Amino acid sequence: MNAIGAVNATGRPAIAAVSTPWSCSRPAFAAGDLLLPRTAVRAHDSSALTSAVYLAEPVDPPPGARVVDVAAWAAEADQAEDRPVWLATLLLIGVSAGYRGIAVVNTLLMAAAGRAADLRLVQLAGATRRQVVRLVAAESALVVLIGAVLGGSVAFAGLLSIRAGLAEQIRTPIDLVVPWPVIGGVVGLCLLLALAASVAPTWRLLRRRAITEPAG
Repeated sequence: MNAIGAVNATGRPAIAAVSTPWSCSRPAFAAGDLLLPRTAVRAHDSSALTSAVYLAEPVDPPPGARVVDVAAWAAEADQAEDRPVWLATLLLIGVSAGYRGIAVVNTLLMAAAGRAADLRLVQLAGATRRQVVRLVAAESALVVLIGAVLGGSVAFAGLLSIRAGLAEQIRTPIDLVVPWPVIGGVVGLCLLLALAASVAPTWRLLRRRAITEPAG
């Protein structure tokens, strides 16, 4: 249990709020909480400490305590609850981005090896090695851009549906928070991997003097 004390007009603790285990971290009384006298809380749990005291007027806090307003208290509680959610989200994004990165690199390496004859033909038609490499790099960047737009569109549509359902359930408008720095980092990482996995093998293939043409 989590005991939250209150102060009456004389400045002495009068009542305590006993929060349930699943709502003890919330800064305000949640649904289902009980209001009990402080003596009753101590009688049932002598180790229950008062983590917060409601003040009728500003006072000088004793050592180890501090006075905060409701907005600051709620913001700190929300930040503490959001931290593990963000860690889990970043872990999920890291695993997903790592798997996608391996898939992108593997696909582009095989594609570069399969296009050896075509790239050599473009070079024989008059294109320099740098021009061919730039062409491959532009193709890879375009593929990453199209994939990011299509994937982002599907995810955005799903988020809009989830937000609409939650807003209708709780009857409160919900802001859609998009982590643009994280999304930009993932797209940038995929772009770097795509460029490295396409440009490097293409440059090596074009350095060879002879490329075996496929039979038939």
